[in-house]
Amino acid sequence: MSSSETVTIEESPDNLMTAIGRNWWVLLFAGILSLAVGVVALVWPGKTVLVVAIVFAIWLIVSGIFSIVRGFAHGLTGGMRALFIITGILSLVLGIFAIRGEFQELYILSLFIGIGFLFRGFASLFLGFENKDGRGWNIFFGIVMIIGGVIVLVWPGISLVTLTWVVGIWLIIIGIYEVIAAFNVKRMVNA
Repeated sequence: MSSSETVTIEESPDNLMTAIGRNWWVLLFAGILSLAVGVVALVWPGKTVLVVAIVFAIWLIVSGIFSIVRGFAHGLTGGMRALFIITGILSLVLGIFAIRGEFQELYILSLFIGIGFLFRGFASLFLGFENKDGRGWNIFFGIVMIIGGVIVLVWPGISLVTLTWVVGIWLIIIGIYEVIAAFNVKRMVNA
C-alpha cells in the first residue's frame, strides 16, 4: 500500500472505530477540556486547594460522563463495556464528592486523582490490547496514565504546587492524545 492510499473502514456494528467515529467530536471535546484544565493547573499552581479541587472535580465529572457514554458504544466487548462504565461511574462519584467539598484535603484528593488515572490508564491499555485500530496510541496513553496514577499514589503527601504541576502535565498529555485520536478517528471513518 502506498502512502497516498487511504484505508476504508466498513460501517458495521462490530467495528469499534466506526462506533467511535460517528461521535469523534466527543473525543475531541474531552481532549480540549483536558488540555484547558492542564494549562490552567500549570498557569496558576499556587491557588488554594478549593480552586484545584473544583477544577479537578469538574474534570472528573465530565470525563466520567464521557467514559460512561463511551461504554455504551457499539462494538465493545462486555469486558471493555464494563471497564468504561465502572471507570466513568468512579470518576463521576469522585468528582461529585470533591465538588461537595468532602475530600478537599490534599492527601485524599491526590489518592482519588491517582486512582482515577489508574482506572483510565487500564481501560485504555486493555482497549489497545483488544483492538488493532489505534493500538499503539491506546497502549501508550494507558501506560502514561498508569505511570501518572502511580506517581500520584506513591507520593500523595507532596505539596499542592507539585501535585498541580504533575497533574497539569498529565492532563496536557492526555488532551494532546485525545485531540490527535479524535482527528485520526474522523479521518479513518470518513475515508
